[in-house]
Amino acid sequence: MPPADLRTVAAAVARAGVPAMVRFALDTQRTRKDRILYAKYFVRGWSGLPPAARAAPSQPAAGPAPHCGHPDCDPVTRTRETEDDRGIRSLTRCPACNPNAQRGHAA
Repeated sequence: MPPADLRTVAAAVARAGVPAMVRFALDTQRTRKDRILYAKYFVRGWSGLPPAARAAPSQPAAGPAPHCGHPDCDPVTRTRETEDDRGIRSLTRCPACNPNAQRGHAA
């Protein structure tokens, strides 16, 4: 594809979104008897897609969890110093308040 077509595709991705572009391509392919072999065929149609409706977030972004208050948990880094059975100390994420700590998985 020439650079102008690539810019057109990038603008369509930003404006309409990939799901709308895929729907357009699938619908176009269904209406044709022959098989479309090149994405360049879709560039003109993609450039005419309407802007995607921007959905408002369903919930406001939650801030970090409050500090758990555990005496071994650092309130800034949310890590705890732990010691394994060989006496080696290391920092681990606090399971109660570190936002990156792995939580239990739902069944």
